[in-house]
Amino acid sequence: MDGPLLRAKPSYENAQQLADSVKVGMPQRVVEAMFGPPDKAGYKVYGRAAGSPWRALVWEWVFQDATPPSALSIVFQEDESGSWRVNHGDWPE
Repeated sequence: MDGPLLRAKPSYENAQQLADSVKVGMPQRVVEAMFGPPDKAGYKVYGRAAGSPWRALVWEWVFQDATPPSALSIVFQEDESGSWRVNHGDWPE
């Protein structure tokens, strides 16, 4: 198997610190190495209202060790080479 081994999902506290180091353009595999596989994943279309829609890959991790449970959402955009890269991320309420 090539590349780093997948790690377990970090604690909520560690995830908050790691999230600060997530940058726009970061490759999907780097994010997965940081946070482990997502709890939820799916596609969403952004930019419809602006007239230039684009398909996003949205990953979400749910942290049950937070009170109340909290989720981190990271949105990836496909680049010209077909690789998914970070577009933005947040901790939705």
